[in-house]
Amino acid sequence: MMLDYAYWITQALLAAGALCAVYRVYRGPSVLDRVISVDVILIIVGSVMLADMAYNGHQDYIMFVVISAVIGFLGAVAIARYVVTGGTAPQDSAKEAEKQAAGIAWEPAPEPEIPASPFAPTEGSGAQTGSDEDESTSWFAALTKSGFRPQSENRTKGDDS
Repeated sequence: MMLDYAYWITQALLAAGALCAVYRVYRGPSVLDRVISVDVILIIVGSVMLADMAYNGHQDYIMFVVISAVIGFLGAVAIARYVVTGGTAPQDSAKEAEKQAAGIAWEPAPEPEIPASPFAPTEGSGAQTGSDEDESTSWFAALTKSGFRPQSENRTKGDDS
């Protein structure tokens, strides 16, 4: 008997909260008010289902509750991120276009000159010299020995070379 009263009071309060959230979606002055209100409506719908499952002793709606909670959370985060970054403002798109153009026209820095090592064999010592190396890999060996590291801020996401 007491559980019946608690169930119906809970459902009435959740319905009142849903009506207030629907009003805020309709009337909300900003996009963030509407996004938060839709998220509240999803939470209320999940709460109604959870209360029904507790009252009737079943678990039929549990998957829907979990999926709607995840979708509501991800949607709110995505829209909040979009609003915070300002979307695609004209000045931002011009800056992005310049960055993309710089990334497309990116040319690697010239390879640094490698100073002669004091431990390198001389021509008359009888040791094998660097001229006997395979030409296709000698540039890689020289680059590895120089300690050269590419600058990551000049590269773009689409440039994988």
